[in-house]
Amino acid sequence: MKKLSELIKDLPDKRIVGNSEIPIQGITYDSRQAGKDFIFAAIKGQHLDGARFIPDVVKKGGSAVLAEEAVSTTATQVIVPDAREAMAKMSAIFYGEPSKHMALIGVTGTNGKTTATYLVESILRNAGFHAGVVGTVNYRYKDKIFNAPHTTPEAPDLQKIFKEMVDDGITHCVMEVSSHALSQKRVAGCRFVGAAFTNLTQEHLDYHKTMAEYFKSKSRLFTDFVAKEKDGFSVINTDDSWGRRLPCMGCGNVFRYSMNNDAEIFPQKALFSLQGIEACLNTPIGLVDISSPLLGEYNLQNIMAAVGIGIGLGLNKRIIENGIAGLKGVHGRLERIVSKDGFQAVVDYAHTGDALERVLNALRPLAKGRLITVFGCGGDRDRGKRPLMGEIAARLSNFTIITSDNPRSEDPLEIIKEVEKGIKGGRKWEVGSGKKDFSTSHTPHPASRSYAVIPDRHEAIKVAVSMATPQDIILVAGKGHEDYQIIGDHKIPFDDMQEIKKAMEERYAIKAAG
Repeated sequence: MKKLSELIKDLPDKRIVGNSEIPIQGITYDSRQAGKDFIFAAIKGQHLDGARFIPDVVKKGGSAVLAEEAVSTTATQVIVPDAREAMAKMSAIFYGEPSKHMALIGVTGTNGKTTATYLVESILRNAGFHAGVVGTVNYRYKDKIFNAPHTTPEAPDLQKIFKEMVDDGITHCVMEVSSHALSQKRVAGCRFVGAAFTNLTQEHLDYHKTMAEYFKSKSRLFTDFVAKEKDGFSVINTDDSWGRRLPCMGCGNVFRYSMNNDAEIFPQKALFSLQGIEACLNTPIGLVDISSPLLGEYNLQNIMAAVGIGIGLGLNKRIIENGIAGLKGVHGRLERIVSKDGFQAVVDYAHTGDALERVLNALRPLAKGRLITVFGCGGDRDRGKRPLMGEIAARLSNFTIITSDNPRSEDPLEIIKEVEKGIKGGRKWEVGSGKKDFSTSHTPHPASRSYAVIPDRHEAIKVAVSMATPQDIILVAGKGHEDYQIIGDHKIPFDDMQEIKKAMEERYAIKAAG
């Protein structure tokens, strides 16, 4: 418990209405979580203004309100220009500034964040450190795993997690830092010893509106945090045009990585196969040998990001090599299952044009047969990427099945129509027409851009599995680790990998019966 005056002492341009010496038992932005002697941050959201819930908070015993405008209430008020930033800084102080008691590393970018954090976690564990992870799949440390409603939690939740990590002996934490979190000041009050930038491609433009604004949010991790650390370090993907623009002067030690030889970290040689990656990296600490079951060139880029972080933390190359080799896979990231017939199915989270292109380019040379892609686009999100993803899927796949993802409040068929706009001249096959079905004898030519529309994701996966022949690769993209679909206001159970396994079992049961 701390006094309100302790929490707000460093807030600039604040105005106090009431008694600042009252005790504070907790901080929340959710009126349902408020309790006795809590301070409630009345955040203005896209749809709701938190100020409307102040009376409810006071009834529950809440003693203070953080807001950007004064209201009529008996609670003490702290009026500030930016309630989100103030909430984040107050949360850090309330929980004892836990990020100062461990090494916190941030990873930002459109794609690759999750895999990079898993790799860094494996390196840290190999070094003997107690590592925690905050990211898209979950929040975890030691044997504790928590669901992740957001890639980067809201500030009070984030600082609480950090506090619990520190109390449990965690020495290092690697965190995915989203553009929303940076824009909304969720990580204000955090101390980052280092950060990595993986790439920047079209995503979240429903929120940021322009790529320039999106990039500006990502850049803050380096300019507003790492740059303040005397021994801080930055790891930057300079194969990405936005990475080359990142204002890293003054951001501590900078380790650039690239598939070319114009960076501090680059591959002298690399071999990609269905068994994984074998490579030798040139680095500031000498040659680092890479042996990883992860697939594709873009995963070598993720590996280089993790290697850069390891170097930034002062780890030796043997620890880094063993840590990379020790990660056997990432849930929902090119996660594979091999069928009895010899074809493979792969589940990946790719839900942007760039991510889908990277995955397909990684799988294309590995497919001795056809590359069959099943994907959809989420509703209530950036609509501009839909035709782009349609074009990419049709261009790089032998056969594409457009299906539903998380339609949310939108009509799945309308989303699919927007995806179809990107498939120029593609030959559309009608399911169940009786003229051309999806039997194993149907083999569309790679140049034909053949595709089908199957809105039911369960049925789409089933059809893809039923048509696969030995040496084909099926990619089911868009949802990855997610075990649900959001349709309207409902979240229903749905797991791509489990659906693939069911479809395979049904296929072999039919074969056995026949």
